[in-house]
Amino acid sequence: MKAIILAAGRGFRLRPLTYGIPKPLLPVGGKPVIDFVIDNLLTCKEIDTIYVGVSHMQSMISSYLTHTPRDDVRIETVSTLCWETAGDVRVITVEKEINEPVVVAYGDNVTKMNIDKLVKFHRKMGKMASVALFRVPWKEVSRFGVAKLEKGIITEFIEKPEKGKAPSNLANAGYYVIEPEVISRIPYSKVKMESSLFPKLAAEGELAGLVYELKYWLDIGTIGAYRKANRMMEGILAPPSSRNWRKF
Repeated sequence: MKAIILAAGRGFRLRPLTYGIPKPLLPVGGKPVIDFVIDNLLTCKEIDTIYVGVSHMQSMISSYLTHTPRDDVRIETVSTLCWETAGDVRVITVEKEINEPVVVAYGDNVTKMNIDKLVKFHRKMGKMASVALFRVPWKEVSRFGVAKLEKGIITEFIEKPEKGKAPSNLANAGYYVIEPEVISRIPYSKVKMESSLFPKLAAEGELAGLVYELKYWLDIGTIGAYRKANRMMEGILAPPSSRNWRKF
């Protein structure tokens, strides 16, 4: 099984940090953001290849991934056109000739999630796509894609709903499984999965949703959010043992 990490953003709102460091390699709690995403994907042992879609500082990201290999999985960067979430998925699947269900993950979120559960849920539901969901405070729903869920089926999906119009507080966690038939419907242009495909699939009864109870979910889209993520992770990630420090 193949997975795609969408990491093509240039991180304009994270400047000046991203002048010298690509967004996927920014550390949170001393760990590059992309490593959190890879760790989640590797909970599914069926995934043997991960394609990382990038458009900025590709050589630096490739070098990092080459020097931090993972057992039993191949990780490769793919140059994209920064065509939003759907457009870049289409470009990568065509270039790499992926004709099977694929796991897609967003490369700028920090969380801990068992993706094997999502893959198994997707097969059980038998729909065209399945989205990982988590509950967010009602005051923050306008920041997310929000789903109305009925017995595992998303009946309505609204990207960043206006105040008072969110059907629930179940938000898109940035991980989903999607069938090749859906990917073939994506045009070769700048298209967002959340505002174009997901609402249509929900209307067709072809979008499933699995709710996760997450201990934390952090984005690093802005300098403020990045600082907050690092402060929070200081209390979540244990510091390295002094026994592991090399003595000089």
